[in-house]
Amino acid sequence: MISILKSQLRTDLLQRRDQYKKTHDLKDTGKAILQSLLSAQIMACDAIVGGYWPVKSEVDVRSLLAYFYEQNHICALPVVQASKMPLLFRQWGPGNLLVSGIYNILTPDDDAPLIIPTVLFVPVVGFDSQGNRLGHGEGYYDRTLEKLRENHPIMAVGMAFDCQEVDSIPRERHDQPLNYIITPTQVIEIKR
Repeated sequence: MISILKSQLRTDLLQRRDQYKKTHDLKDTGKAILQSLLSAQIMACDAIVGGYWPVKSEVDVRSLLAYFYEQNHICALPVVQASKMPLLFRQWGPGNLLVSGIYNILTPDDDAPLIIPTVLFVPVVGFDSQGNRLGHGEGYYDRTLEKLRENHPIMAVGMAFDCQEVDSIPRERHDQPLNYIITPTQVIEIKR
């Protein structure tokens, strides 16, 4: 039953996100998200930043990654190993060679060092104020966060547009919560 609710909600939220991308200047949105993130003062000076290469209408965090790279943070992008497996992260910097990975998502090549992030920017389809996240339904980020959290602290930061917020995201036992949600206009800290 929950999976059906999630599927219906996902369809609606993807339409909202696609519409937002069509009607807003995304350069301004990216700047606003960076300002929200910086104003929150949640990034440790030694944070190892895991990001993602945006697909379709996901929030584009490439300018955030470039900013933190310029601030001497180690940055990394995810690599899909295989279906039902946690993501790996390989070091990334502006101008590094990227290759087409699974799902045709650009990733660092196999020569880039493996990295374990301490802060992970997470794409979202939808979110609620309790830190629940709805993704694309494949479970990659839930498996990844679960694995990373088994071994060390990690701060999961959902990156979203304001239109992606809903009152409640149906939650299943395997769903991993976010620590923060950053939008162009707000920073939501999840206290647990």
